[in-house]
Amino acid sequence: MAATHHLAPLIFPSFEMKLSHDGGSTKIYDVVRKTYVALTPEEWVRQHCLHWLLSLGYPLGRCSIERSLKHGGMRYDLLWHDAHLHPYLLVECKAPSIAITNETLRQTAWYNMQLRAPYVLITNGNVAYCAGTSANGILEQLDDIPPYTAP
Repeated sequence: MAATHHLAPLIFPSFEMKLSHDGGSTKIYDVVRKTYVALTPEEWVRQHCLHWLLSLGYPLGRCSIERSLKHGGMRYDLLWHDAHLHPYLLVECKAPSIAITNETLRQTAWYNMQLRAPYVLITNGNVAYCAGTSANGILEQLDDIPPYTAP
């Protein structure tokens, strides 16, 4: 795993990753997109968070990655859908070097104004914050990630 020596250890558990090297770049296999993607610091966090949520019972088939929102050309990182394919958990990932700030919270809240997921998770791999959203879009921090209970 020498290719990942420059990537920071994260708060998420390790997982069995598939790496590919071509011409000086390293790629990691994404089980949702079913392809290798560039292994950037943000992708490092995204893949660890993804596999952590899968280990908690979040279903692979209800996850989408880096999709554009209808308005504003914005792209979310991860989104889990419920049994009715409504947004359930929106995840915003940042590189470990990027602090989670009020601006990060605003960005995630803005994304969620369109998606209306009842839960959001924001992480840079060093810290993670989860919140529930009210009908009027107010975020209230939770102590833990909600279980995925949809059938």
